[in-house]
Amino acid sequence: MVELKPGQLVRSLAGRDKGKHYLVLQEINQRTVLLVDGYSRPLAKPKKKNKAHLQHYDRRADLGEPDGTDKLCDSRLIRLIKELAPVEGTPNEEV
Repeated sequence: MVELKPGQLVRSLAGRDKGKHYLVLQEINQRTVLLVDGYSRPLAKPKKKNKAHLQHYDRRADLGEPDGTDKLCDSRLIRLIKELAPVEGTPNEEV
């Protein structure tokens, strides 16, 4: 399995959320990660998803400094995903 880092952009390939972009919040184990998007999956309620059902991109966002100076919030997640997600109509980048 591919190792997904916190802040990495992913897209769902299976399930009701197919095609939706998320940021990885945390890797739970070798097969599962917690995902957030700021809308339907805010920081308070991350989505648990199997890595096999995700397309990962070679794009990462800095989710904050270890000293807590840049607080992570849902509105910041939304902005980061908009900046990182590929634009519709362009070829998808697969890694």
